[in-house]
Amino acid sequence: MLLKSIHKIDKSELDQISFNKQEVLSNESDKSIRRHNLDRSLVLGNVHKRQVLIQFENILGMPLEVETTIWAVTQNHIMLKGGKTIPIRCIFNIIV
Repeated sequence: MLLKSIHKIDKSELDQISFNKQEVLSNESDKSIRRHNLDRSLVLGNVHKRQVLIQFENILGMPLEVETTIWAVTQNHIMLKGGKTIPIRCIFNIIV
């Protein structure tokens, strides 16, 4: 994936983001790595209160990044403190 410049946003801005309906990762290996990193980030957030960088795309394909704690991971979304969510299909990288 050729990345454009990633725009860092505050978690409070997530309410104004429209998310893409399409999966951003094309191969199963990358999806498996993403799931592993999400599960690891969940433990780091709940046990150690550690924040991670979540890199994702909005509906226009613009790469965005938010630094936050992951409180829950469901089949389709991650949940952040304050009830914010990001669809997993939009996440292309998690930096621990």
